[in-house]
Amino acid sequence: MGTSTSNRGQNGKTPLVPSWLNDDENNGTQPDSEITGDNIQQQDDTQSYDSKRFTSPRSDFTRYINSGGNKIGRLHKAISSYVRKSAGGSKNATMRLGSARKSTAKLVSIMSGFAGGNISATAYRFNLGDIIGKPAKEVFLRIMDFVCPDGGRTDEGIARSAYIEALSSIPDLENKQIESLSHLEFLAFTEIYMADVIQQKLLNDIGNKIFSLPNDILCIENIEKQMKDFIQNAISDSISRLNVDICNISQQQAQDVVDSVYNTAFEIMSSYGEE
Repeated sequence: MGTSTSNRGQNGKTPLVPSWLNDDENNGTQPDSEITGDNIQQQDDTQSYDSKRFTSPRSDFTRYINSGGNKIGRLHKAISSYVRKSAGGSKNATMRLGSARKSTAKLVSIMSGFAGGNISATAYRFNLGDIIGKPAKEVFLRIMDFVCPDGGRTDEGIARSAYIEALSSIPDLENKQIESLSHLEFLAFTEIYMADVIQQKLLNDIGNKIFSLPNDILCIENIEKQMKDFIQNAISDSISRLNVDICNISQQQAQDVVDSVYNTAFEIMSSYGEE
């Protein structure tokens, strides 16, 4: 279902927000579980959560899968339960995205520069080379190595896999030059990428190996589409609620904007799933 990071899923003893996710000084390593500084409250929160906090979303998602995608309410409930119980709320769900948050901020910085009409200046700033007149897909491939380099931890793999998935979902990029794209097209790619990050992180946390997908390829495609649509609608609604202007986001603002969009999207999915 679009994710290259397959495992048996998180267990309840996994910290809500592992300390290494936001430790820039660790250079990609995972230190011991001790949490200090700003993460102390997160450690305290972890101790208060049920060790079986992944059980409910797994159960609801499995029932959704077993229904062949017909019980979409189970999908909404599974995602809502994941945000509220497994992740410990929308803020922690955002923090659990780890380096994918930073990758998204890099992407937003570039997309904002492009959308604002500063193609050459943005390419120079981010060392993308001469891109004027190049096919948009070629340029987006160059951007990928800057936004989410290959290799590293699971969250880094999720970021790169989500980027590849987003790129493959817009085949028309092959036939357009980068400077011919509108600001709405740059925004659309950003939304798709952010939605793919959430989808793959959610599946990875819940444990995508425990799901027995139907043999019917059309059924599988329908299930995947429903999930993508639900998450992407939450991202789009979040961007709309926050009045995000893709043409006017500085490098310094990018991370705060990205975190706000992810946080609001998780809130939307959580509340919608409760209905």
